[in-house]
Amino acid sequence: MKALAVLLAAAAVLPLSAQAAPGVRLHLLGPWGELRNTTGGQPGLGAAAFVTIPLSRGLVLRPLVGVQVVPKGSTAGLPGTKSSASSTELMIEALWFPDEDPDRGAYLLGAMGGQQWRVSATGTSPSNRSATRIGASGGLGFQFSPRLGVEARIFWSPVETDLTATGLMVAATVRF
Repeated sequence: MKALAVLLAAAAVLPLSAQAAPGVRLHLLGPWGELRNTTGGQPGLGAAAFVTIPLSRGLVLRPLVGVQVVPKGSTAGLPGTKSSASSTELMIEALWFPDEDPDRGAYLLGAMGGQQWRVSATGTSPSNRSATRIGASGGLGFQFSPRLGVEARIFWSPVETDLTATGLMVAATVRF
């Protein structure tokens, strides 16, 4: 049911602009802090589908729907326990191009939205936790051409009182 709500929300943003251009983001993520301790420092993967909506010459909005998966790794402090984490997100990103050319050049980005987190542990201390929280990220990007770009960003989401998801995300973006 939650997945259906996310898909309907994503479909609702598609007609926001006649100039909207769809795209995808593929990314690697390196967990930090509590997320790193929970998953044994395993690197994760993710993907997102987005729509690019130009607001002005240098400002672009990018609503997106995405997923992240961090595979099972040994949980710090719990011998014999392996944990994995995943999230589904519905975010709004803002991109600012100082040179006012959204087809080429460097840009700053910031994002905020909702994330549905799932953390599963197997072994000595099995558990399944899930929480819906606000997430945020910010970073830098570079648009090589109207279609291809790269980004590096830091992400943050308070999953539970004893687990905050933080880390570094490196991504490639493709606009169609």
